[in-house]
Amino acid sequence: MFSVPRNPSTTFIFFLLLFCWGCFPFSVSRAQEPRPSTASSYSPALPILVIDSIRIEGNRRTRSSILLRELPFEAGDTCQLPQLVRWFEESKRVLMNTSLFQQVTVFADTFMGDRVRVTVRVRERNNFYPVLYFDPIDRNLNQWLVEQNASLRRVNYGVQLYFNNTTGVGDRSLLMLLGGYTQQVSFSYERPYLDKRMRWGMRVGFSQSRNHEVNLQTVNDKQVFLRNPDVFLRRQTQAFVEVQHRPRINTRHTFGFQWRSDRVGDTVLLRNPTYFPEGRTQVQYPRFYYVMNFQRVDYLPYPRKGSLVQLQAIKTGLGSSSMDLFELHGKWMMHWPLNSKWGLAWGGYAGVKFPTHQPFVNRRFLGYGNQFVSGYEYYVVDGMSGGLTRGYLNRELLRHTIHLPYKKGKDPIRIPIRLVGKSFVQAGYVHDPESPADSRLSNRFLYSGGVGLDLLIFYDVLFRLEYSINRFGENGLFLHRKYPF
Repeated sequence: MFSVPRNPSTTFIFFLLLFCWGCFPFSVSRAQEPRPSTASSYSPALPILVIDSIRIEGNRRTRSSILLRELPFEAGDTCQLPQLVRWFEESKRVLMNTSLFQQVTVFADTFMGDRVRVTVRVRERNNFYPVLYFDPIDRNLNQWLVEQNASLRRVNYGVQLYFNNTTGVGDRSLLMLLGGYTQQVSFSYERPYLDKRMRWGMRVGFSQSRNHEVNLQTVNDKQVFLRNPDVFLRRQTQAFVEVQHRPRINTRHTFGFQWRSDRVGDTVLLRNPTYFPEGRTQVQYPRFYYVMNFQRVDYLPYPRKGSLVQLQAIKTGLGSSSMDLFELHGKWMMHWPLNSKWGLAWGGYAGVKFPTHQPFVNRRFLGYGNQFVSGYEYYVVDGMSGGLTRGYLNRELLRHTIHLPYKKGKDPIRIPIRLVGKSFVQAGYVHDPESPADSRLSNRFLYSGGVGLDLLIFYDVLFRLEYSINRFGENGLFLHRKYPF
């Protein structure tokens, strides 16, 4: 019978080994990846081609240097025809994943003996667009629809103003004005390229918010809320600055600093004295974090081939700060196409936090955000270490593009639609050294299975409908909006 180690350090090592095993195929495949630009890898039966020049078309705002930075080849490189085709496919994948373009075509424009002229033709997305914002604050749509009766009181609404690629270097600005459950003002700006070699970037931001309701505690593995319509029970202010390093096309390192101020009403501490450390109503503290992202997939919003890996190290609090927490997290997702319709996907997550004695706000683990085991959507699992793993068998059922007429003489608006059926199995475990007596999910092996449908529209809008059953025999239909990574 399968069992998971109960010691916290052993639990983390268990999931870390699982994580490394998941990354091993990626490491091997990269180490053994051929380099066609070296003479020893050429086939004597095929002629050697030289990239004579690269022409960029359709980039009204985006600087040509930005597109050339993303290509796996440059003028003067040598290759043979099969490698040239792979370069074209890789170029389209990387350029589409920048989210700057609606369409990308890469092709050999002219052959002149052994020299090839390459053309990259793009169609840019709009650089400014306002988006009406309507988002239930609950962890998933089922919790909002079933447990909260689709209460509009638990919805954030407002407007998001996107300013993308305004300077032509792929920069992004976002101004968010929200009302409803959370009253919030936030702004962020990202500039991906600061140096001539286009390897260093930066991102800065600020936000301020306040709420009439807070997640007070966890009882029976479910969130308990406290609300006062006349008083703001929680106020938050935060500012951050990040430095980004991108030494390779698929790899990005982020080094960040954040300052946070968090205050709650006296009522919160009366109901849960361990909400903040030392029974405080206000905490101010720094956060230092490092994030490594590796993305080598065919299409980032919904991959069918390739790998996604993320590693995080976070230090909350420093010196005399009221917070003292160190965290390590890792997650991955691997994708293998079996043929033109069928595919496999497998991934997981592992994490650890210490010291293990923490206030309530630092004890959240599975069920928050995008890390949960399907079939347990109505629950949360608090703890200090653990992880999960997921496996999928997918089958594409529909791929279609709707063409809507635009202006006379202009290309029609393209709306691609994909419908994918799937079956899945999932498992997870959370170690909680201070597990309450009413918890039946912490320190216990959790598992589930099910089937579902994924609908992808407008390039990157995803809806996932899943039927799953968990270890307790509880089952149901669950609706999600994010890819499980």
